[in-house]
Amino acid sequence: MTTDKNDMEVDLPPPRGKAMPWVEKYRPKDLSAVAHQEQVTKTLQSALQSKADAMSLPHLLFYGPPGTGKTSLALALCRQLWHPDMDIKQRVLELNASDERGISVVRDKIKTFAGLSVGSSMQAKLKNGDSDDEKFYPNPSFKIIILDEADTVTLDAQAALRRVIEAHSKVTRFILICNYVTRIIEPLASRCAKFRFQPLPHAAMKNRLLTISESEECKIGDDALEEILSLSGGDMRKAVNALQSAQNLTTGKQEIKADSVAEMAGFPPSTLIDRLMKSLKTGSFEKMQVCITDILAEGFSVIHILTQLFEKILVDDSLNDTRKAQIAIKIAEANKCLVDGAGEFLQIMSVCSLILNCCSAD
Repeated sequence: MTTDKNDMEVDLPPPRGKAMPWVEKYRPKDLSAVAHQEQVTKTLQSALQSKADAMSLPHLLFYGPPGTGKTSLALALCRQLWHPDMDIKQRVLELNASDERGISVVRDKIKTFAGLSVGSSMQAKLKNGDSDDEKFYPNPSFKIIILDEADTVTLDAQAALRRVIEAHSKVTRFILICNYVTRIIEPLASRCAKFRFQPLPHAAMKNRLLTISESEECKIGDDALEEILSLSGGDMRKAVNALQSAQNLTTGKQEIKADSVAEMAGFPPSTLIDRLMKSLKTGSFEKMQVCITDILAEGFSVIHILTQLFEKILVDDSLNDTRKAQIAIKIAEANKCLVDGAGEFLQIMSVCSLILNCCSAD
């Protein structure tokens, strides 16, 4: 039995650009390219003025919401500390604590790397006439250990890490990155200069997304762009990934639509939430139940529905502040129950029943 070769061939669309995630392709290469975090970047740029300033660089603790540029800024700082001709892999160790969070990592990998001093043999022979020589690099004689997601490190490992930081501070600097600074033990946090990263405003994120879309030749309207910004919630990484996914799912050279962005992200469209709010305003329990059943049949997550429903409630002028507070507490309780594995239908019915009563009472 023979099979025709043409029957087995599948027509694949041509690849768009290099096979690289846009979050890595457009990651900031220097401190000036980091969006919005002006106070942090200005403070760290002062450490790049001279070698003496660089040698006085303290241990750093970056904390704030995800996708605000903490890891990007740490890597950009390392690129500006040493000349490109130097082997940065021997000077920078990047670890993700969510994968290696035990005390054995601190005792073995971190302690071993931190104890090694940088010898003169590691100095690069800078080429004469290189354009990079025109830019000043402090080239300090220490190494850097970047510990990402440090808030997931166990308490025993954090306690062991504080001694490592003290013992090898002359030859190694630490950059701890976390989302919740309260999960870092105080003896460890007090050894670092703390910098808080704020959620990115829509204006800064919009400018960066427009720059990326122009570079990648994406056709995106204002409505779709605003939808991406709304869904990302100040997370630049999430916004760039959403833009790339929407571009990849768009056939040909069609314009990216707002509805396709929400559907791609798994969020219910705004028209669906408006329909649910309309059924709640009627005061009819039967209409509300039918609407909820139809929404759940479409497969949307109840947590996402409650999140967007909460945003609608906040701007609803027909409800007073007391009613809004009661609904907010009920949504928080339902969210906790959903995380614990409760049934989605019962939880959304419980929340919507309270909203129905509040709307009817007012």
